[in-house]
Amino acid sequence: MLYLNKLNKNTLIAIIAGFTLAVSTNNLVYAQSPGFRNINIQTLDNTAQFTIAQVYQQLNFDNNYYQKLSEADNFYRQGDLNQAKEIQQRVKPAFNSTETFPPAFDDAGKLDARGQQSWQNINAAINNNPELPEQVTTQIFEPLQSLIKDNPGFIPGHILLADTHDLYGEEKPALAVIEKASEMYPAREDILDTKIDLLLLYDKPLEASIAAREFAFNNPNHPKSKAYQEAANQYFAQYKKKLNSKVTTSGILGTIGQVATGNEFGALEIGQVLLAGEKAAGQSFAQNIKAQSQMVNNNEQLKYINDVGQKLAKLMGRDEFDYEFNIIEDPTPNAFALPGGKIFFHTGMLELMDSEAELAGVLAHEIAHSVLSHSYKQIGESALSGTASNLISSVLGNEAGAVSNVGGLLLSQKFSRDKEKQSDILGLRVLDAAGYSADGLYNVMAKLKKVSGGGANLLSSHPASEERMRYLEELIQTNGYNRYGYEGVDPYRQVFPR
Repeated sequence: MLYLNKLNKNTLIAIIAGFTLAVSTNNLVYAQSPGFRNINIQTLDNTAQFTIAQVYQQLNFDNNYYQKLSEADNFYRQGDLNQAKEIQQRVKPAFNSTETFPPAFDDAGKLDARGQQSWQNINAAINNNPELPEQVTTQIFEPLQSLIKDNPGFIPGHILLADTHDLYGEEKPALAVIEKASEMYPAREDILDTKIDLLLLYDKPLEASIAAREFAFNNPNHPKSKAYQEAANQYFAQYKKKLNSKVTTSGILGTIGQVATGNEFGALEIGQVLLAGEKAAGQSFAQNIKAQSQMVNNNEQLKYINDVGQKLAKLMGRDEFDYEFNIIEDPTPNAFALPGGKIFFHTGMLELMDSEAELAGVLAHEIAHSVLSHSYKQIGESALSGTASNLISSVLGNEAGAVSNVGGLLLSQKFSRDKEKQSDILGLRVLDAAGYSADGLYNVMAKLKKVSGGGANLLSSHPASEERMRYLEELIQTNGYNRYGYEGVDPYRQVFPR
């Protein structure tokens, strides 16, 4: 059981795998923020202890629910996948029908007569290069937006709208348009190429690297998958060169370590860490977090998490990382990722889950953050924006609860939302490929949503739990992922007994 000691206020801000959720149950309130964000443990004015597991006994996620999943596992191990699926279907709620996009097409001749005429008029207007802003709006942007709305599968329309925003010096709208198109049609090479071209044009080589790597990992059978992986490495090298130059010229090299650690001889010099790259940066941060935290040394638990994590990591495509999976003794439900594949779980998170599929769902999401260089980018931007000393102090835990404060200093809300979606997409693909039920992460979120009675959106620009769950439903359904795979209830409960 997970017990929360009595603290001062009715708030517990906790983290889980990249989503925001405020949960209120009597005296308990806790908020889930994007993975690797602020954590401020304050809770329970009138209750000396609270057992989170008791809350779930009144929900669908009770012992009967997991007993049935355990029965399904027995049939799964025997190779009777149909019987396993039938049992799971009886206890798992059906997903809502999801929005589907029409098939993509390139030929303007497939547009109806009105659409074809509009397309011709738009191109003519662009060639005429109208000077007045109202002419640009009425002759180009408005009809092009209307054309895409009526014909979302017409890929040249999306690309032209993004390029036209760029033509008129509108960076944010250009990127927003092509990002939306890539979400609708993630396997389209021409959309990806446009996205990469724009990102490089706007001096965003790391974002270009992430886009290329994400495409390659999510489309492993694409004929250009290997080429995009190689391109991702090239763009990352460009980013590192750019970062190195800024680190050196900004004067932060070797100036922050003592501030961070309070130890002249144990100083962690942020500039040197960044210059060393993702793998070394993650190792440095991980070592210092371990030194400042109460680590769990249960060999059985560590081996179990490592076995699951390594299996997932092998499917992620970043073999140069030394993946490592750790447990911190902390009751708050939290998991976070450092650069280079260093993943940390709080004991509170492990108490919150009940199956290997749920563990794998959170693991896959966090590994994806490392694989897509999200945390490395956060740290680099923090250093260059002047908040690096605060960042390192937080990582090293120089104040109460600070070990988990890293992300709150790094991510803008919008940036976080984009990156959480990227990690969801890659994490779900890998979760399904590994044979687990693809709704592992979804089920963890469903628990929290039910405890909250629906949830509240603490930060409007972050996906609230219900929004995120709908998005995960869409990803699972549109990609044909299997919700009725291996759950691993008994093995998980043997290692983390209830």
